[in-house]
Amino acid sequence: MPKFLKDPQASLWKKLMVILGIVYVISPFDILPDPVLGLGFVDDAVLIAYMVSKIFDELEKYAPEGAKGKFDRDKVIDHVEYKIDDE
Repeated sequence: MPKFLKDPQASLWKKLMVILGIVYVISPFDILPDPVLGLGFVDDAVLIAYMVSKIFDELEKYAPEGAKGKFDRDKVIDHVEYKIDDE
């Protein structure tokens, strides 16, 4: 994330989204207060998940060299049905 924020070529809007998301998570003011039935952390988690989903493709460029290429989306098999026999 720090490399992404320092890159002058990265979108200013996406940088602002990351910074505001971090400020929201850290700030004591939330849409759902943290003490409310433990649900206060849900809005933080949803916000972080949304933020990461919006910038995920750009973040791949900033991954360390050793981490690149370990996950190939084209090799993922979706919608596989299987049965487990328990003996």
